[in-house]
Amino acid sequence: MIPLAALLATTAFLTGCAVPDANARRGDQEHHGHSSEITEPKAEIAPVLDIPLDPSAGREIGLVFESYLSPQQEAGEEADTPGITPDVFKSTEPSTPREERDSRGHGIVAFSRDFSRAYVQLAIENIDPDDIVMAHLHCGKPGQLGPIIVDFGSTGSLSEYFADGRLDYELTNRDLERTIEGGEGIVGAFTAGCPIILARPGDRIRTLSGMAVVAEEGELYFNIHTKSQTFYGDIRGQLYPVAAPTPAQP
Repeated sequence: MIPLAALLATTAFLTGCAVPDANARRGDQEHHGHSSEITEPKAEIAPVLDIPLDPSAGREIGLVFESYLSPQQEAGEEADTPGITPDVFKSTEPSTPREERDSRGHGIVAFSRDFSRAYVQLAIENIDPDDIVMAHLHCGKPGQLGPIIVDFGSTGSLSEYFADGRLDYELTNRDLERTIEGGEGIVGAFTAGCPIILARPGDRIRTLSGMAVVAEEGELYFNIHTKSQTFYGDIRGQLYPVAAPTPAQP
């Protein structure tokens, strides 16, 4: 077998190239502290936009959505509750037609810019807090019954939350995950958690950033369910972006 050194020397002779000394090459690598790879100096990049970078600003409020709740936004009358509905979703007290109810609500959902938090404020009137059996954020188009993305009753007493006629709640991703985990059996499979895309119902939205996308598409709504209006709900309100304030005229 021809020694490697002899092969290198022969190649150098034929090509007219000098053979680098192995020891010298090794010393040069050690001198630079790395391999023979050449590192280019980092180029300075001019700002694309005149926006100061501030990671802490992610905690500030970004997207805000608003809803006015009314009985008229409910998808149907309680008398039309399907017969196969599980008892937990059936009214336990006599119901009143939508046009005869004077219950109302006004709520907002505000997302932090980094989507680590969302803040819910919801005021109601002409509803007894002790009559509230469920309070949710749902996914769905207007007039459509949709699955639950946030179950406010999963962390405490709704009558206490609404004791003064107002709910104030701070949401995190955990609230969406808790709603999915709380779904039981076949009912839970279809009502707990919103699918990311309809073609794959098993993939549920688990982040506030995902919920914000649903809101931007106009498919997020409040629904307050009471003892007498349990299946469809007593008042419902689709959430829409808060309009930017009109600048004051000079």
